[in-house]
Amino acid sequence: MAATRRMRQYSAMTPERGEFDAPHWSNLEASSEEVGVASARFVKTGITADEYDQMREKLGVGDAPPAGGVFHAAAVGEDGKIRVFEVWDSREQAEAWGEKVTAVRTEGGFSEPLSIEYLDVHNVVQR
Repeated sequence: MAATRRMRQYSAMTPERGEFDAPHWSNLEASSEEVGVASARFVKTGITADEYDQMREKLGVGDAPPAGGVFHAAAVGEDGKIRVFEVWDSREQAEAWGEKVTAVRTEGGFSEPLSIEYLDVHNVVQR
């Protein structure tokens, strides 16, 4: 059984100011409210930004993360390939989403294997 870690999240942003729209975080005002975020992951995708956009379209991902996803950021590395950083409610939810992504990658002919590193979230601080 996976242990659920409790961590504190600090936020000075409020939805009234319209500065941050992520659904899991936007209702927190400058507080230290505890949230149950348990897992983060870094993913080396092996695909370009254009291929990443195609993958998101095939997965039907809009502007909100999938169930269990708290935060998602994609950045282009020096090699022109996308790196993803995500925070999830649980590792199990991240792995379940990863299975869907892998299936779409296979269908799309993306053969380079993913490199995924899972981490336990200790703290989140944001402006």
